Amino acid sequence: MAQPIVKIRGVSKSFGKKLVLDNVSLDINEGEIFGIIGTSGAGKTTLLQSMVGFYPINKGEISYKKEGVGVLNYLTLEKDPSLKQTIGFSTQSPSFYDKLTVKENLEYFAKLYGIPNNYIPQRIKKMIDLVELSGEENTLGGELSGGMQKRLDIACSLIHDPKILILDEPTADLDPLLRKHVWKLIKKINSLGKTVIISSHFLDEIDELCSRIAIIYDKTAAHIGTAEELRHNYSYDKEVIVNLESKNYPKIAALLKGFPMSKITVRGSSMVVYTKEPELILKKIIDIAEREKESILDLEVQRPTLNEVFTSIIQGVK
Repeated sequence: MAQPIVKIRGVSKSFGKKLVLDNVSLDINEGEIFGIIGTSGAGKTTLLQSMVGFYPINKGEISYKKEGVGVLNYLTLEKDPSLKQTIGFSTQSPSFYDKLTVKENLEYFAKLYGIPNNYIPQRIKKMIDLVELSGEENTLGGELSGGMQKRLDIACSLIHDPKILILDEPTADLDPLLRKHVWKLIKKINSLGKTVIISSHFLDEIDELCSRIAIIYDKTAAHIGTAEELRHNYSYDKEVIVNLESKNYPKIAALLKGFPMSKITVRGSSMVVYTKEPELILKKIIDIAEREKESILDLEVQRPTLNEVFTSIIQGVK
């Protein structure tokens, strides 16, 4: 079993009289992609920035794994500032300089992290290859496309070869295709042995790519687990999803009244029935479709999406 590389214990953070984080505790295991989700203003960014030392915490402790010869310790950044070298952080807003080229930005951050001069060209080439910016070495940061800018920002946060990469909303403001490219890069970085910690409001992507997830709610880490564990623990309903050629879902919904369901919604071009008895609802939908001469294009049973589980938790429905 993987050991924690980060331990967060009883962390609280206030800005003046406003309490933003209250007694947050969680472990992040070495080598995983760990997702952090929550409503806007829940404290996700504050937690990440506290982890890298941007904000001093008011209470609790954030410690990082440090291995010596035959010794394993967990130390805070205050006790061992050298641990900052093990962390890379890419914020939602770009950290690179618009008026510097890709190469100049990477060189600047390499020197900032104290990389020896004779080693810098090697690191720059490795990062440019990793984030697929070959051919853009002499392009100004401000002239790159949105997707390229995000990749440059990630490259700057990796230039010193950290063990942990922290990404705050890495795919915000990108279109779906560019988001896929960035997530592909994140998986590639993780495959190199990096622990990746991500906050995002794209829950479908978090669901697919993160090994475990923490939900920040009511100022604390209210729920932690794999996406499947969260589904199992916080949603007893399953989804019966039907796609009709006619799309006449109000009629089908009316004919399903009286059967065991918690709710019916329309998602895209399909109707979704939430029920604890999916086999019964499946049979009833098939019976109704045959009787009403409705053509079924697709019919399946799924567990609720992470977005549905998240909404259920936030609304206090278990």
